[in-house]
Amino acid sequence: MTKPPIRALLTATFLALPLVALAEGASPWLPIPGQLSLTLNQTEQSGSDAYIGTTKLSAAAITGGAASKFQRSTTNVRLGYGLADAVSLDATIGYSKVKAGAADSDSGLTDSVIGVSWRVLDEFEQPALPTLTLRGAAILKGNYDGARLAAIGNDQNGIELAVLLGKQITPSFALWTEVGVQNRSGSVPNARFYEVGARYRFAPQWSASLGYGGKKYGGNLDIGGPGFSPARFQDVRAERELVKLGVGYAFASNQGLALNYAKALSGGRNTVKDDQIIGLSYTYGF
Repeated sequence: MTKPPIRALLTATFLALPLVALAEGASPWLPIPGQLSLTLNQTEQSGSDAYIGTTKLSAAAITGGAASKFQRSTTNVRLGYGLADAVSLDATIGYSKVKAGAADSDSGLTDSVIGVSWRVLDEFEQPALPTLTLRGAAILKGNYDGARLAAIGNDQNGIELAVLLGKQITPSFALWTEVGVQNRSGSVPNARFYEVGARYRFAPQWSASLGYGGKKYGGNLDIGGPGFSPARFQDVRAERELVKLGVGYAFASNQGLALNYAKALSGGRNTVKDDQIIGLSYTYGF
């Protein structure tokens, strides 16, 4: 089926103007067939407090004075490709460093994600409906040790399934939402994640985004609780919510820069309360 010109134009625009990162990095709007995009992203995050169970304690109290804050630096590369009119592929790989002062530190490849997205409904062909996209992904564990305070991830392979909805309200304003689940091997609890967001293009080359999302792992194991040991850091019940802001700039018709800021909200569980998460990304569309 021939693509409506407006959809091709808007899809290219969204590619060049990266949105605030969604819960797991997906978007309901797919690249046009044959389009390849490359995104380089650098993220720096830090927090001076963390939740042990649901009790918030300072990094100094948790580590006996060995750390004043928890820090993480992540570099990743994401490739996206429009395979067909309603199908796209993506792959993400990264490298991360985690440091808890003198208490612990680790570095290594993060979990890689290889995904496929299928657009079920297209708002540009059926204007009364939103864009609806289904996504599935394989999660391939990295080369870090998950059984430690400075763990980079859950240290297990897994799968991810998500449903994404988006609607271009006007040529300059769009809304989206995402809900999904992750299932990993071993004793890592299943996880649920969600996101809602909005984007507004306030100038031909500039856009701003606002998002809210969270992720919750099931189970009943708390750090320091009954049955816990350092070897089970990846098995705990973890919860946190984030609020996100972003600004994007498009140039040269196929390139874009985005600066994102996020902050963890109060009320987490077995996780660091990030005071700030700052990300800078560059996207090139081929």
